[in-house]
Amino acid sequence: MTQSEPHATAPPAATLRITFAYRGRDIRLAASRRVAMIAPPSVTAAPTAGQSGYWIELRNAAGDLLYHRALSNPIRADVEVYADDPRQTLTRIPIAAPEGQFEVLVPDLPDAQTFLFFGTPGAAPESAPSRELFRADVNELRKPRGGASTPDSGSPPRGNATP
Repeated sequence: MTQSEPHATAPPAATLRITFAYRGRDIRLAASRRVAMIAPPSVTAAPTAGQSGYWIELRNAAGDLLYHRALSNPIRADVEVYADDPRQTLTRIPIAAPEGQFEVLVPDLPDAQTFLFFGTPGAAPESAPSRELFRADVNELRKPRGGASTPDSGSPPRGNATP
């Protein structure tokens, strides 16, 4: 008689899907929901003071970095258009009043307390040092809002919001 290995199935990994809306320089939380999936990993070095670009972070109660991920510029400030000059195929034209939405995925880590979104301020050049553009309590993000009426995977613990 042969013994077979037990096929233990781990519970699905949980991720927070967070949707932001922006109009000009104003960024607001549009929706959040907990989904059963694995979040993309951190693949770059942790951000440093004075760095430019866009990224997200999760930090614990002590302020320690638990997760980060670099983002390709999620806030559209210009568009590509065909140039009138046949020698130049495309050109970038600034958008007078940028408006849109973008979504980020972060792992729902049990020790995570604070979610942070960093980016280049308003009309500053892309090489300008980034600053904090949005902050939220992770427990607040675990509460379904916006287009999500219920979480996809169980009910996470709830806490007081301090965005």
